[in-house]
Amino acid sequence: MSAQKLTSSDISRFWDGFSPQIQEVLSGAEERESWVYSRSELPELFDSIEEALPEVVSIPPSQQQTEIFQDLISLLASVPFRECIGALAFLERDSLKGELNSDQVGIGTACFIVANRMCLSRQGDVGAAKVVRDRVRYLVKIGYQLSTFARSAEEVSSYA
Repeated sequence: MSAQKLTSSDISRFWDGFSPQIQEVLSGAEERESWVYSRSELPELFDSIEEALPEVVSIPPSQQQTEIFQDLISLLASVPFRECIGALAFLERDSLKGELNSDQVGIGTACFIVANRMCLSRQGDVGAAKVVRDRVRYLVKIGYQLSTFARSAEEVSSYA
């Protein structure tokens, strides 16, 4: 992985690129999360996880990679929604700087795949896996809904 570390300002810059509608929906989602920790509460945990991650992951992941991702999933489930998704995006972007083979994926995608497999197989920290999997699904869902709404509004305005 790169020498660059993910900072809270990186998370803020990532989310600043999203529309105010998505920001509002995510604020509501994050307010309901009572189990999360902040970076200031566990800084060593936030700072150390990236060092254990591989550059890219072959599908299916090895047992060692799966174990690393299971630990990462537990961490990501315990931080606020936007921190989790921002970290996944950062890890995905950072791991995709090189060329991937057809059987390789970035770190963010691999994390989602492992979380989904944990939920299906009911192995490992299934609660944490469900949180990470559902956060990614939720973000995709609201993005799709808002883009569909915007497209529908454009169609209606063309009839006026």
